[in-house]
Amino acid sequence: MKVLHFISAPAAGGAEVYVKDLSKALVGAGHQVHIVFLSRAQEIGRDEDFEDRFLTEISSFGITWSFMPEQSRRNFFKSALFFRKLVKENAPDIIHCHLYYALFFSFFTSRVPVVYTHHNIRLKIPGFLFKILDFKVRYYVGISLACSRKLASVSKKPVHRIDNGIDTKRILPRSSNGDSATKIVMVGSLCEQKNYSLFLKSVSLLRDLDFSVSIAGEGPYKIRLQKEIARLGIQDRVSLIGNISDIPDLLAKSDLFAMSSLWEGLPISLLEATAAGLPSIVTNVGGCSEVVHACQSGAIVDELTPSEYAKSLAFLIQSKEVRDIYAHNAIKLFQRYKIETSLNKHLHFYSKAIYK
Repeated sequence: MKVLHFISAPAAGGAEVYVKDLSKALVGAGHQVHIVFLSRAQEIGRDEDFEDRFLTEISSFGITWSFMPEQSRRNFFKSALFFRKLVKENAPDIIHCHLYYALFFSFFTSRVPVVYTHHNIRLKIPGFLFKILDFKVRYYVGISLACSRKLASVSKKPVHRIDNGIDTKRILPRSSNGDSATKIVMVGSLCEQKNYSLFLKSVSLLRDLDFSVSIAGEGPYKIRLQKEIARLGIQDRVSLIGNISDIPDLLAKSDLFAMSSLWEGLPISLLEATAAGLPSIVTNVGGCSEVVHACQSGAIVDELTPSEYAKSLAFLIQSKEVRDIYAHNAIKLFQRYKIETSLNKHLHFYSKAIYK
């Protein structure tokens, strides 16, 4: 089987890392994969070194790749014809889109079956446009129960739930933290969605507790967050450590994983942390609570206020015994989120789409 994936860029985002893991698993199962990227890292202000490592890694697995022309978002028809040419050259059995742009470009391709995975609970286009997309898309995929329900609310086509998965071979066992201070880690783009302001305000309410916070990631909110950290007077507690190449090592040296998002799909960073045996604290959005419930691995904050978040955070900082129970549960119950599970479901799903 030849699969063509279309994603945004070879960047550090969760969807991109997931597609990379899925593509490697497909090749390992004897299939061929070509990945089309809408943009280069430089065009969207992302880490170019990460892009180089990303491309080197997929190339080493025999995965081929292409970039769409620069400014593809602005010159639709030129880009659509370019994509049509790529499809003819690669002759895939199925086109798997992970972006709306890809779906609209796919209208210019032949009869190759098209499937679409939605990676968030937010729709970035009006719901009525799905009536148009339904003419081209054979099946939709939701990466969590929340995402699947969102898709089902706007489309009349079948929606399949295939939870995100990760390659656990890259996950490192946690090392003991000799420091008495609880080490908290956050991983994600510095942007509105991640709602770091809620977390920072919560931290400012816990000045009497012994802990430190490392936030790994890049994004447009960096300067804003630096100013907020200074304004709250928590520079001694919170560090913005930038884009980290070795996230598994960072997770292995931490005690607690935190998220404070406004919306999510099913975060790869949360799956990586859970696989590493890290207890977590998350807001009740998207698939975050689904993971924590399934793995019994942490605390879920329902009310997005600093006081409520701080209560749960303080409890986990002070309760090492509870964190140890959550860590044990995380490792024991993580199996459903392995990339092998996702691979098998995708292969069945692809065959169904191709031979319909």
